[in-house]
Amino acid sequence: MNPTELLHFLRTIDLFHFFSDEELAAFLEKAREVQVAKGEILFHEGEPGQDMYLVLRGMVKIFRGNRVIDVIKPGDYFGEMAIIENQPRSASVATLEESLLLQVPLAVFHEYFSRQPKSLVAMMRTLSQRVRRDLHILGHDYEQINIMVHDMKNLLTPFHLLEVLEKTVPGLAGNRYLACMVKARGDLLVLMENALAQARRRQVATPIHTDSLDKLIADLLESAWMVHPDIGGRGIRVEVTGSLPEFPFSSLGLCRVFSNLVVNAAQASEAGGLIAIALSREADEAVVKIIDQGHGISDEVREKIFQPHFTTKGDGNGIGLISCKQIIEETHGGSLSFASTPGQGTTFTIRLPISVSIG
Repeated sequence: MNPTELLHFLRTIDLFHFFSDEELAAFLEKAREVQVAKGEILFHEGEPGQDMYLVLRGMVKIFRGNRVIDVIKPGDYFGEMAIIENQPRSASVATLEESLLLQVPLAVFHEYFSRQPKSLVAMMRTLSQRVRRDLHILGHDYEQINIMVHDMKNLLTPFHLLEVLEKTVPGLAGNRYLACMVKARGDLLVLMENALAQARRRQVATPIHTDSLDKLIADLLESAWMVHPDIGGRGIRVEVTGSLPEFPFSSLGLCRVFSNLVVNAAQASEAGGLIAIALSREADEAVVKIIDQGHGISDEVREKIFQPHFTTKGDGNGIGLISCKQIIEETHGGSLSFASTPGQGTTFTIRLPISVSIG
């Protein structure tokens, strides 16, 4: 843009309504126009926030993982929150098409906007509008999810016929595959009931029963893991060191954790690879290690691995490990950690208190 066009354009943005001509001209001498190619990433989530940007031409997207949070068009700006809060970037930004941006360095932001309270009010007004819009979208999405969960629950009704088959077809009583399907139906119903209860802001107690951890894993080996498409072609070896007592835990919760971690391990492993599950007791803790011989986790990924919506999978949603961490730490008062060497595999370690009351 030539200087006259740029001045006229900035006058249409609420941030600059209160700048004098001299202030605006001085501001433009210190800001910088940047031409950015389509698909270029301007900054990543977690990086320090050193600049704010105004879109002069083109479009950019704000995203976390595979989820697009917002699309910024000409006349709007982004990157200001990291400067205001003095925090790392809360999301990543990339161009959707060739774009022309005005880059406002940190020092310039403070020099001009800090002494223009009306501009700061305009910025807060824009942020408030974004929050209102996001809340409206979230509310609509939340309602749609509740409707789908409700309808999915109804669609599970025909699976009651599994129990009819067990009682009426000769030879099916006690069939382990049938029992696996009946249990999966029950687990799905529990999860759906919990989801609907949370939507109504009702607290649901997590069922906790005293049981055997090694038996739980053995049951998974002989049922769900045996037919999981991502686990097929990989071996699973269970090693139990010493004697693990029965202790109280959420069977459904730990099934979800172990299944998430074993599926992740399988996806990280080559066909024919081996996944080891090691169980032991250390003092008053049951320790479960899930070990793969896959590609390992890079330094860049390990910093974000427990962040919501972060994923390295093209079709992933970035909530599996978050779910695992919540179940282990919040429901059971335990801990979930990992160690990894690129090219040599990854070990996830779960520690569960044996003698502490949970729930």
